[in-house]
Amino acid sequence: MKRFSFNTNRRLGFTLIELLVVVSVVAVLLAILLPSLSMVRAIANRVGCGSNLKQISLAWVTYLDDHDGRFYQGIRANFDYGGWRGIKNWWPRPLNYYVGLNDPNDVTQSNAKVFCCPSDKGGIPGAFLREKAYLVHGTSYQTNIFLIGQDRCGAFSEKTNALDMEISQRLTNLNRSSVANPSLLLLIGDFGWINQWKPTAYPEEEWKELAEWHRKTDYHCMAFLDGHVKFQNIRKGFYVTSEYWVLPFEDLRDLALKLQGSIE
Repeated sequence: MKRFSFNTNRRLGFTLIELLVVVSVVAVLLAILLPSLSMVRAIANRVGCGSNLKQISLAWVTYLDDHDGRFYQGIRANFDYGGWRGIKNWWPRPLNYYVGLNDPNDVTQSNAKVFCCPSDKGGIPGAFLREKAYLVHGTSYQTNIFLIGQDRCGAFSEKTNALDMEISQRLTNLNRSSVANPSLLLLIGDFGWINQWKPTAYPEEEWKELAEWHRKTDYHCMAFLDGHVKFQNIRKGFYVTSEYWVLPFEDLRDLALKLQGSIE
């Protein structure tokens, strides 16, 4: 009967050189894959953010149906329209009812996540620059200040004073039926979009880097008044463009276009 013998001198395991080669290959693969994974994660977060904005825009539509087409307006309406109380402890959050948060006493940071952008990393000018907007204000999203009341719409600069004040005077009687171009009119978007749009507001690069949550300069997730959502380039100081309007009144378009030319 043939016997088998084992060579006890046979080398087991890796040499140092082989181990270094394996580690180098793994490092190269990680260097190739990690940016792709990071981009995939960013895209997934952008989709989640768009889904949130879609729900909030539909809540706005239902709210308007129940209130004769009139927007909720007030001194902090761009923040306290919906969400949880946040660090600022602001209320009344009238849109909560329209996203299924019926009990005001039961709205918490954990169950109001429809108002939280997955990519929220702050960028709030001032003391809360590096805190999430959702943590501070109870929502990651700001409404268009030209829809929510004259208390929020002072003049942004000397150049735009006439237009800003004219809009403010009209907002008391603003009705959805009287606004221009619902498919172009911006309703709500990432917290930083408002200050990116304003002609004179927080130009610091630190703020911009923090407030642009989706890895693309000057772009924000936005919902329009007709309910559609888009990843939109917001141009600083532009009330009217071919892709969106911030301005709710069509008869002020020519004045807005004239001002935009001077801002450029």
